Amino acid sequence: MAAPHIVSLGDLVMDLIFPVSLPILPSQHQDIEGMKYEPGGACNSIIMGARLGARMSAVGAVGTDAFGDALLDILRAEGANVDGVDAAPNSRTTLVLSLSDASKGQHVFVGAYGKGADAQFTANIQRIVDSADALFVQGYSLYEKRVADMVVKAIQRAKANNTPIYFDGGPTLHAVPSDRVDWAVGMATVLLATEDEIPGISQGRTGAEAVDYLLSRGAQMIVIKQGGNGCTVIVPVNGQAQSKHYPGFNVQVVDTIGAGDCFDAGFMIAQLSGYSIDDCAVMANACGAANVQKLGAGRDVPTRAEVNALLRSKGLSF
Repeated sequence: MAAPHIVSLGDLVMDLIFPVSLPILPSQHQDIEGMKYEPGGACNSIIMGARLGARMSAVGAVGTDAFGDALLDILRAEGANVDGVDAAPNSRTTLVLSLSDASKGQHVFVGAYGKGADAQFTANIQRIVDSADALFVQGYSLYEKRVADMVVKAIQRAKANNTPIYFDGGPTLHAVPSDRVDWAVGMATVLLATEDEIPGISQGRTGAEAVDYLLSRGAQMIVIKQGGNGCTVIVPVNGQAQSKHYPGFNVQVVDTIGAGDCFDAGFMIAQLSGYSIDDCAVMANACGAANVQKLGAGRDVPTRAEVNALLRSKGLSF
């Protein structure tokens, strides 16, 4: 089977990664070693996807600054297509200060949103969307002012093409109008979220009520990411929600940044490559587990070999 082509919409950010001791409190100053910058947000899924053998295309916006140039150079070097990324004159790349505590396996993000002219849904972007085997959308893209309208048009185009749409709500949906979130949920084929994020994509609902609501909006599958505990996949069967839990891998946690993004990439690629739901869940768990054993994300997301090393015991590989 040919490598799947996944188009990722928006959420192109640069992470400034600082290894710290959390929490950070007033007057308790810290000296650190090893600060670095790496592409973050959707870039983690893009890089992970490319390393797993998928054809990845980024559509979105960066700034005409050193961070934007570096981000695009890194994505190109990883094999991703960036022809759909806009860099308007005098624009600024979105930056995220990532404070990570390896001893606790915790992190905090502080965002400085980019600025620039709105990106347009051009004929070139339409061509890229039309060539996709799947569309990947993170909730932040609905909030990112420069690309939000373009993202909506791209989703509408993919839906008209019957292209599968994977939607990961993420932690920023509180900043997105609820009607826009609900619209995106209704357009999605597969929903991915942590347990904490489920209320954000279900208009405040939790538990079975949330699941029933999301399936009623048309989702064919809900994938609940549960960190070290693995994941739960829910599908409708004869009008009823059927769920199955898949345990995670037992690994040493160094840093959780980017784990969910790597999980998303693994699940999408496995499913688009024709694997069973059971195998997709295990393969996605392996991507997340391989990632948490390393500090940071971006170019530090796992290699294909590192993921396959975990999967070997399951008789699977990418």
